[in-house]
Amino acid sequence: MVKPRLIAMICLAVGTVLAGCTGDDRAAEPSDSAAASSTSASPGPPAPECNDPDTCTTRQLADRAGVTLGTAVDASHLDELEYRDTLLATFNSVTPENELKWESIHPGPDEWDSGPADEIIDFAREHDLQVKGHNLIWNQDLVDSTPDWVLAIDDPDQLRRVVTEHMTTVMTRYRDSVDRWDVVNEPLETIGSGLYDNHFRQVLGDDYIAEMFTIADTAAPGEELWLNEATVEYQPDKAAALVSLVEGLVEQGAPIDGVGIQGHLVAGTVDAAALGQLVADLEALGIEVAITELDIPARDPADPLGVQASTYREALGACLAERCREVTLWGFTDRYTWIDATFGEGLAPLPFDRNYQPKPALAAIRDQLTAVGEP
Repeated sequence: MVKPRLIAMICLAVGTVLAGCTGDDRAAEPSDSAAASSTSASPGPPAPECNDPDTCTTRQLADRAGVTLGTAVDASHLDELEYRDTLLATFNSVTPENELKWESIHPGPDEWDSGPADEIIDFAREHDLQVKGHNLIWNQDLVDSTPDWVLAIDDPDQLRRVVTEHMTTVMTRYRDSVDRWDVVNEPLETIGSGLYDNHFRQVLGDDYIAEMFTIADTAAPGEELWLNEATVEYQPDKAAALVSLVEGLVEQGAPIDGVGIQGHLVAGTVDAAALGQLVADLEALGIEVAITELDIPARDPADPLGVQASTYREALGACLAERCREVTLWGFTDRYTWIDATFGEGLAPLPFDRNYQPKPALAAIRDQLTAVGEP
């Protein structure tokens, strides 16, 4: 759950008004009549092949373009028919939204709960979906996934043993099912450019990030290991700090394979040129880059759905113009989104409305995938 102080910090950072900042000025909830109509985007499992972009499902367009198009998934919604069918017609990858986080899967020293994660991963296997493992280490005072029993450990050797056991158990269980892991999530200050002074840094020192990657690599040799970071899209100093951090990890020989730029565009806008440059700067270090948690509130007072669609188009374009070939949305239907739950209903940040009807944002995503897939 996002805590009030974090909301205030985000409001300050983006320099704009969100419903959660003031309690008003909400974008109108898109109606069914405003949704984009497209028979190719109707729910249902994708057909095996597709040669005509106008009749392809969005998932088929992504496959055709060689793009991983993903979404965060909540296990509790998988028994909802429209949720499943829309997901399968649109995406070729899933990220468990909370089910693989430490507090969910390993809430006590001798307590494990893999049921919800298993449900998502079994669903992915059945439907030939990639799975992104999110996440192994994440600790901030305002919002994180580290249980209190781990935060109580102040002995470095004991903390290393606990981290090693946690990573080894989780990564081994899903060895053949998860395509890559977010080893460290949000190591930088939420608003700022320094290392966040979290529990792992306090106990293990400034080199804890490289150490986490080494432990993960030892726990599951050969697995793809990523770092995931937030709010770099609208903080130039933090974007530079991220590049510097990753450059240092590469120079140390840390086994880092990629970096995720989350893409929670809470302002509803994006500096596409700056985002593209960040992607290019990270790729120049010899690692992969992806957008990993994209959502964009529909908050323009004159044309909320049109501006939202344009911003989706620009964000995907900034990624796909480089070597980046992966974009994951943090959900897909406005029925289930942390944005509305946090800032107030009506910001509607996802490409399907609350009734699973496609919005212009979906058409924008499809246009970008079609352009990449053209011969």
